[in-house]
Amino acid sequence: MTASPQIKSKIVELCETLVADTEVQSAREKAEAFLANEAAVSLYREMATMGRALHQKQHNGEEPTGEEIGRFTELQDSCDANPAILSFIEAQDVLRGIAEVVTSFVGKSLERGKVPTEAEVFPKGCGEGCGCH
Repeated sequence: MTASPQIKSKIVELCETLVADTEVQSAREKAEAFLANEAAVSLYREMATMGRALHQKQHNGEEPTGEEIGRFTELQDSCDANPAILSFIEAQDVLRGIAEVVTSFVGKSLERGKVPTEAEVFPKGCGEGCGCH
């Protein structure tokens, strides 16, 4: 790491705060519970694998068959009805959201040379499709 000792110290402090945060702990517990559920992991993996295969097929100019689409829809519906998978997805969203906030604030600080306000990092009314909604 090429950061100064002061920056390293603050990074460690931030990580300690993240690890101690109840929302982060809850999200991690949900993710770990999902990973311990072999049936849920297998179902999720099968759905994701089939989704990638269908995407690749379309990318190559091929049309998925009705049977393939039907199977993928069944897998999606099963995933949507699985509490362990839904909890895992919710946990991923929480952890990803926290990581995005940290990355955005650090990035803006480095870019501007000052600590940004929340409004500077996440402007309101920037429109759909910007990634901040």
